[in-house]
Amino acid sequence: MIETAPTPTIDAAGIVSRVRELAGDACEGGRVVRGDPVVEISSDAVQPLAQALRDDDALRFEQLIDVTAVHWPADVGREFELVYQYRSLSNNLFLRVKTRVGDGGSVTTLAHTYQSGRWLEREVHDLFGVRFEGHPDLRRVLLPDGYEGHPLRKDYPVEGPTFPEDAHRNDLFGHLDPDDFWDEPESGASGS
Repeated sequence: MIETAPTPTIDAAGIVSRVRELAGDACEGGRVVRGDPVVEISSDAVQPLAQALRDDDALRFEQLIDVTAVHWPADVGREFELVYQYRSLSNNLFLRVKTRVGDGGSVTTLAHTYQSGRWLEREVHDLFGVRFEGHPDLRRVLLPDGYEGHPLRKDYPVEGPTFPEDAHRNDLFGHLDPDDFWDEPESGASGS
């Protein structure tokens, strides 16, 4: 059982300073944003830093609580900004770590360091197309197999993928007209 500190054991600036030490030359920047510590690192340091964050006695980030991405298509060679959110219950700390990776590039998985990474990385892969090297089960998690593209990319077509002509037109019984899809059903009407 983890005993939670009633107040943070280190302030946000101290967290940034300690993470900079742990990341060494891989640290590309760090600051406190609205009270939250944020550190930018090179993409090849994601996994070693995660292990250090978890094992460091001063920090003890036991949880990877989120992994997400932002697509910046105009920033060629660094199109994806990956954002990792960490939480230390024992020290009552929070940390955001960012890295950049190019379209078609990859980062090493955190699924072996944090079990939550298994699902979180699959979601980023599914919606953005970022690959996580060494992930034990990197397949779609939200969208069906065979779905084309990655819908959270900014260059994804607004109208979505092309579906078969009648995929959106039929209800369970095939009686629904597409123009009436959002209308309230008539009273007394049955679906048979």
